[in-house]
Amino acid sequence: MSDGFAENPTKPENSKAYGGLHIVRMAPGDQSISLDFEYYGSDPRDAIKGEYEIYVEIDDLESGKKIVHAILPKDAFCFQYTDLRNGRDYKVELKMIDKNKGDIRARSPVRFFRSGFVPGVVINYIHPEDYTYNISGRSTCSPSIVRLPDGRLLASHDIYWGNGGRNLSKVFVSKDNGESWKYLSDVSPCFWGKLFVHNDKLYMLGTSTEYGALLLFCSEDGGKTWSDPATLLESGGEDKGGPHKAPMPVVRYNGRLWTAIDYGAWSLGGHASGVASVPEDADIMNGKNWTVTPFLPYDSGWPGTVKGGNPSLLEGNVVITPEGELVNILRYNTKGAIPDYGKAIILKIDKDNPGAPLQFGRVIDFPGNMSKFTVRFDEVSKKYYALVNRVTTKNVSQRNILTLTSSTDLLHWKIERDLLNYEDNRWPEDDTKVGFQYPDWIFDGDDISAVSRTAINGAYNYHNANHLTFHRFRNFR
Repeated sequence: MSDGFAENPTKPENSKAYGGLHIVRMAPGDQSISLDFEYYGSDPRDAIKGEYEIYVEIDDLESGKKIVHAILPKDAFCFQYTDLRNGRDYKVELKMIDKNKGDIRARSPVRFFRSGFVPGVVINYIHPEDYTYNISGRSTCSPSIVRLPDGRLLASHDIYWGNGGRNLSKVFVSKDNGESWKYLSDVSPCFWGKLFVHNDKLYMLGTSTEYGALLLFCSEDGGKTWSDPATLLESGGEDKGGPHKAPMPVVRYNGRLWTAIDYGAWSLGGHASGVASVPEDADIMNGKNWTVTPFLPYDSGWPGTVKGGNPSLLEGNVVITPEGELVNILRYNTKGAIPDYGKAIILKIDKDNPGAPLQFGRVIDFPGNMSKFTVRFDEVSKKYYALVNRVTTKNVSQRNILTLTSSTDLLHWKIERDLLNYEDNRWPEDDTKVGFQYPDWIFDGDDISAVSRTAINGAYNYHNANHLTFHRFRNFR
């Protein structure tokens, strides 16, 4: 595990080591593939001078036959092909060839993909056997979404694998409300990143790696370029514990920005819960302006907690209660306990003393506690909503159903409807291979716009996803 800056393969300064031509976005679909590419060679203008041609080669890994050999126009930086077979693995490579001499000027790393129907809009994809980003991992993880002041949507994900570097995040942009997406930039070292806007500037809050330093990046051009990070909390490690988070909400309240942070390590038995905050009129890129509460360990003696198992808390939501108080609603790991599903925990935050320790609030019934969820308050209906992974099998880690839930008081939650259900639609892959998980989402008029860490069509497993997908859930109220 590295806590240093990642050696990003698509950065221009690393182009010689990795080759100057790169596929920066892949989106397989129903009998199709769409990809974006960029050239980071010694002279980026080479790709558009007309002196070179980009050849796209796609091979069927099952039959070994070349499927397509296309020549792209000089000003094209994307490619689509729609005559593939679903459920088949393919490899794709780009070559930039001198039109006159026939010499190969640059070639991309070989990328892999599997075509097939995917619900929603595919933003990006990484095949489980694609090692292009092995400095960080080979699985899409930690979805985040934000709408910029100019109306564009941005989405991001980090790249994960167990024991990988876990230090690279990718950012994508949509100018048509999520109907189509383009690669925008990379952020590194960044893991578990959350996009948010404050005072018309874009920020990414993440860690340098798993249990690495808590970092804040800033972009003043809508995500195209990023500042060096500010350090808000020093790094730890898996052996001694360190910062842990996910793309959780950043909430403005009582003159401050608030977000939940955990500290610990799975190898140490779990994580303690805290909150980081900063005055909203301060320079939030100055780490000295941030306050982090002491971290509250889980206590099995709290009233109403589960019995047995190895329970722990993580990935909390800072939420304003109907009474104007501030609380942290947390995912509750209850696997192996009694009961093993259906509970969440609320911790109290002192809104007037941001450095004060959190206090236990209560245990609540909650239909989706075993996976990360995001809670938001809707000003129109005066209800709280959460997108959760409802469990319907004996597998409490099930994530192949994504469900909309609501509450009027944060204490009593009801299921509104399933938004995606791949348990009961006879999909050939079961809950060990399919997941619509860690959804980040925003209210978007009468709709919800969401991004999902989606495992489907040959993912390594339900957890190690291969897609980042966008979904618009219409008329959610």
